[in-house]
Amino acid sequence: MAYILEVLIIDKGDETIKVGHTFYGMTEREVRTYFREHVASCEYFAAAVREGRVIEDLSEVDADELPDADEYEEDEEDA
Repeated sequence: MAYILEVLIIDKGDETIKVGHTFYGMTEREVRTYFREHVASCEYFAAAVREGRVIEDLSEVDADELPDADEYEEDEEDA
């Protein structure tokens, strides 16, 4: 099994969703670690978390459902 954590940020001004982050990992602990690391490095994200302006959705998925970087890079080249 693997995990996907999607975090949507609610904009402070007009209360709409404009930014989302998706974290991938083989364990829930791994995706939560990536989440915390990003909070520590991004003030916009950190402010949204502090102010309760995030929507979190944690999904448990098969490991083969995680994105493959090589496939993504090929798609980018075709665009």
